[in-house]
Amino acid sequence: MRVFDLTIRSLVDENYIYARALSYLGIDFYRHPDRTLREVCSQMGLQKGQVLKAFYLFDRSHRFSFQELGKYPLEIVIEYLKYAHHLFIKEKLPYIANLIHQYETLNDLKLIFPDFVEEFISHIYEEEDTLFSYINLLLKIQKGEVSNPQLALWKHRRLSLKQIHEDHSEEDELAGIRNLVDEADMRDLHWQVIAQEIKAFDREMWYHAEIENKILFPRAVALEAIVREKVNNLTPLN
Repeated sequence: MRVFDLTIRSLVDENYIYARALSYLGIDFYRHPDRTLREVCSQMGLQKGQVLKAFYLFDRSHRFSFQELGKYPLEIVIEYLKYAHHLFIKEKLPYIANLIHQYETLNDLKLIFPDFVEEFISHIYEEEDTLFSYINLLLKIQKGEVSNPQLALWKHRRLSLKQIHEDHSEEDELAGIRNLVDEADMRDLHWQVIAQEIKAFDREMWYHAEIENKILFPRAVALEAIVREKVNNLTPLN
């Protein structure tokens, strides 16, 4: 097959996602840029089927459209966002971090990316523990699954979905890193893949934020209003 006769450099130039698939297979693409895929696979004992399966797995999209997500219950939207969080933390960020760590030249990105990852993961866990948990509580109250909804809401009296939404809309965690990538003038294959992966992650974060800002928050704020009105009409706590 033609793909196996391409050099690693040519293959990754065609689609940078293949660099991630090669890494998954144990091939450091930046160490073999001028060898053919066939040569590298032969040396490592990799079968064609293994390689093509890896390319397919990493090249396919896991993304739902806005139209699709807009039709699903709020519970499914939250689970989709949590799944995206899982991919960010367990797959994409570790891969990018390793690419940067293995890069031979010390630069600002190598210094600041670990701090970004730490802060980003902390933000995700806080979002799941606070925001998602609160919305799930609202859903349970709406379904009549909470024995004391007044007390449950009172415990979250200081939480404001509108304020969280406003703060969330102003966030731009990747601004500094984006500037470093845009300003850099490096042409080697390793750096090109790092830059492409960061840009792809930036696009995914933008899409993720769009789902939260245009689907999750509007529906959650509307749900909160309905639930609070329902609870306010109940007999007051003694």
